Amino acid sequence: MFYSFRYEEAFLPTMSRLPLHLRMKLDLAGMKLSLKVWLAFSMEERTVLCHLPSDHEEEKNAFTAYVDFLCRKYRGAPAERTPPADRTTWDNPHQIPPAVMERSLGAGAGVTPQQWQQWNSHQRYALYKTAISKNEPENFAAVLEEVNGSKEKK
Repeated sequence: MFYSFRYEEAFLPTMSRLPLHLRMKLDLAGMKLSLKVWLAFSMEERTVLCHLPSDHEEEKNAFTAYVDFLCRKYRGAPAERTPPADRTTWDNPHQIPPAVMERSLGAGAGVTPQQWQQWNSHQRYALYKTAISKNEPENFAAVLEEVNGSKEKK
């Protein structure tokens, strides 16, 4: 399943940016895609990457093989690798990451432990990723508002 957030609606029709849910899959797989490489992929290939499952080891292997294949096809080199993200950084339902707590307090809507526990993994990831973002810090408030209202797009 592929999840998207309302603030992503502006670029989803053209897939001109990497959606957060795809970034989570890449982070967990230990892969990195630049925007330039992402935009080299066809619209169909971008869509497939967004919708490919990667929860189980076999799925993750297929996902990483496809990313690697596309990188070799378009840039003539394998996909960039990074250490896989530790899911517990954002996915521990009993501990709100300091960056999320700090950013939410700064937005005037401190995240409570009860809220953090009720949100799904991809919602917690979106909050964490936007909380640590240096490029677009305004996206944090949009994601927080959306998960508080549980009106995410699927």
